[in-house]
Amino acid sequence: MTETRLFAPKAIRRMLIPLVFEQLMIVLVGLVDTALLSGVNQSSLAAFSLVDSINQLLTQFFLAIGAGGAIIAAQYLGREDRKGAENTANQATLMVLAISTLIAVPVMLLKTPILQLLYPKIDMGIRQPAQQYLLLTAISYPFFALYNSGTSMLYAQGFSKLSMMTSITMNTGKILMNYVFITMWKMDIQGAGLATILSRVIGAVMVTWFLMDQHAPIHYTRPFKLSFRWSAIKRILTVALPSGFENIIFLTCKLIIGMMIAGYSGAMIAANAAANTISTYISVPANAINLVTITIISQCVGAGRGAEAKRISKMLQYGTIASLAVTSALVAIFINPIIGMLKLSPEAFEHTRQIMLVYCVMSVIIWTPAFGLPNSLRAAGDNRYVMYAAVFSVVVFRLLGSWVLGNLLGLQVHGIWYAMYLDWAVRSAFFIHRFRSGKWLLHRLV
Repeated sequence: MTETRLFAPKAIRRMLIPLVFEQLMIVLVGLVDTALLSGVNQSSLAAFSLVDSINQLLTQFFLAIGAGGAIIAAQYLGREDRKGAENTANQATLMVLAISTLIAVPVMLLKTPILQLLYPKIDMGIRQPAQQYLLLTAISYPFFALYNSGTSMLYAQGFSKLSMMTSITMNTGKILMNYVFITMWKMDIQGAGLATILSRVIGAVMVTWFLMDQHAPIHYTRPFKLSFRWSAIKRILTVALPSGFENIIFLTCKLIIGMMIAGYSGAMIAANAAANTISTYISVPANAINLVTITIISQCVGAGRGAEAKRISKMLQYGTIASLAVTSALVAIFINPIIGMLKLSPEAFEHTRQIMLVYCVMSVIIWTPAFGLPNSLRAAGDNRYVMYAAVFSVVVFRLLGSWVLGNLLGLQVHGIWYAMYLDWAVRSAFFIHRFRSGKWLLHRLV
């Protein structure tokens, strides 16, 4: 007798379509948001960039907790243990609120010495708005933590429509508030910070409301229990700590590479920024498939269905490659008008064109095993292997490779991107080997 599948293709499509739309909206909202922020003065724009780099590093701590909790909750759901999933959701929420608050308070109190330590050479024209923006964004950390942890729990149970509704509402609200605060009321960087706080409050309230539904497979208890359970915390940290450390190392390397790029010509700096912007569109469907992968593989592993987890993982990887082939082809075909919209100099235009044409080819060949496949490993609990492989690859091949190819060999910004592809290739080799060995299915988180 044939075993009933946990996830039929129709169910997978039902989860995937809203996530593709959500990821596309996030990218589009980011571009519109950037256009609105261009209404502030040059010093404020510089402050945005500097503070965002700090925020990306600091928020990794509680973002990893939320993502780890979602994997554990999804595995409980696969085992049909709704009580375990409920307890995990509660504990993850308490943890992200506690950690985000513990990070936010010192940042608010020590904003000046933090900026002086990290950016000692910036002048007061940039330092003052940076201090204001860091203070305001730090206030939003707990709301941002609650929103991200909540959406991860929605993903874990396949409620992608609810996460899409929340994302669209929150980001549309941010655009409107930025327009009012910055364009109409001329509040400059204070307006951007206030819009960030209020939009994240909206997102946090919406996902919390959805997760208070006691009929949902994964939900918060009502009334909410304010007590920590070490057994649940330990499980969450087993997943969260390797992922968080991996992301912090990655962002640190990216920051160092950014410092290298800052020493190149203005045309190459502009080309790098333009290529980074355009490349985000190519991976929109792929990122949505990654989110679906974590949900499905977590539940399959929790249910003890390793064969189904492996089969669906392969299917999703093929789907990722197909999506990248389509989006890469579209970008390659329309590359000239796409770059033309960015109003670059002729030199920067040509650098961007060369970078993106190579990127379109490489993303189809090696992006999926480098960034899609490890999500299956993470969802099964094989987080340490993913961390070791990713950290080794990014430090040795991407960071050191950028220095060798970009600076020593004189390829400059093109060398930086070639080193990135080398990093992708090495990651791919590690993750394909691990997937084929089957060892990633031997882990048990619940």
